Amino acid sequence: MLRSWLMVVAFVLAGFPAVCPAQVKLVRQFKENRETLVETSVKVEQTLKIAGMNQQSATENRRLVRAKSGKRDDLGRLRIEEKVEELEAHIEAPTGTYDFNSKSPDAAGTSALEAVRPLHKALLQQPVTMVHDKDDAVVGVEFDQQFLNNLAPEVQALVKDQFQTENLKRAAKQAAERLPMGLVQKGSTWERSETTNLGAGQQLTLTAKYTYVGTEDRDGKPVEKITYVIEDVKFALDPNSPLPLKLKGSDLKPEKSGGEIWFDARGGEIVEETQKIALKGTIDFEVNNTPLPSELDLKMEFKTTRK
Repeated sequence: MLRSWLMVVAFVLAGFPAVCPAQVKLVRQFKENRETLVETSVKVEQTLKIAGMNQQSATENRRLVRAKSGKRDDLGRLRIEEKVEELEAHIEAPTGTYDFNSKSPDAAGTSALEAVRPLHKALLQQPVTMVHDKDDAVVGVEFDQQFLNNLAPEVQALVKDQFQTENLKRAAKQAAERLPMGLVQKGSTWERSETTNLGAGQQLTLTAKYTYVGTEDRDGKPVEKITYVIEDVKFALDPNSPLPLKLKGSDLKPEKSGGEIWFDARGGEIVEETQKIALKGTIDFEVNNTPLPSELDLKMEFKTTRK
């Protein structure tokens, strides 16, 4: 089970000032009858030292998601269906290696990690519908969770939290609230905290400081550039987690972690984001009242592009 936990974590931002500085409003907008493609790539490398022994794991994955919006109803609500069209995954863990490609989803290997193949196959068949109100705030998430019943019990226990509709709604709400309310001008800063559900009751909370850099030309189009630096990180483990571990404490620090966002103010959408995160520190677990001190070295790279 400890190795399963490792796998889940592996799956897993000169001149004189003008008298009236230019201001811009960074507001996300969701439009009717629109279809877009968003490509996301993630790379993770992890070394977890437990009781003096190193456990290494790494993952790379890419997904292409098609989002289709309909027409707003009488109350102004807009439904946007998101469906994974392409999915690639590569995992290296103490239990072996695993590869998944949506072009040949049944090309199975022999490692114990093959237990996650049904999950990846199911994700290709399970669209997620986001419901936005008249002000474009997320008010609902529709997602059929029946596929979880077809997963191996150990996989189901590890990932079910990530697919609960309330958790999906919370994640979408966090993403929407990354941008500030109201007008900003060059040099404006704000702070946000985001919590990521890693599965099996594990949560990682990152606090970042954002800065509005200004308008830049990107691919022949004016966009707003935002940078951010991750300043704090916290790891938590639910006492009711299915893992045979209890968390006594953690001390993780971000090192040169942050990212860049390019936002189309006219279209009301993020057109690209890149992020690099490096975390190091200690996590103190307990198993059957026996201390299990651990050291974590985690590196993550993310890139999201709207096609």
